[in-house]
Amino acid sequence: MLYLGIDHPAISCHDVNGQVAWYCEHLGFKQMASDNKTPPSVLLGYEGSGPMIEVMPVKDAGPSPAETPRYQPGLRHLALRVSDFDEAYRRLKNLGVKFLFEPIAALGGGKIVSFRDPEGNELQIVQRNK
Repeated sequence: MLYLGIDHPAISCHDVNGQVAWYCEHLGFKQMASDNKTPPSVLLGYEGSGPMIEVMPVKDAGPSPAETPRYQPGLRHLALRVSDFDEAYRRLKNLGVKFLFEPIAALGGGKIVSFRDPEGNELQIVQRNK
């Protein structure tokens, strides 16, 4: 097989270090690699899991992700699969995360809810039915 899977999406950030800290604290990511530049580009992931997220510095001007309509063409969100939706939702709520809507049924079954990171990128947590 030529294509093996998704390696990583990249998120361009104004405050890479702040985003890295937020993703680690709120979503349980671990720093997997860094180019150690100032500001750095960092790969975040889950130990023992394949796909990662690259958090890299902004280099070009543009609108805030929160100002981009949710259904405009292009990549619109990053969904993170969780083993216990209710616990993940409760934990994020306790950490002060503001959700874009109440949890709903996920396409294909399960539960899903959307929220934004500190720089306005849309994220989701999803638990799939077995």
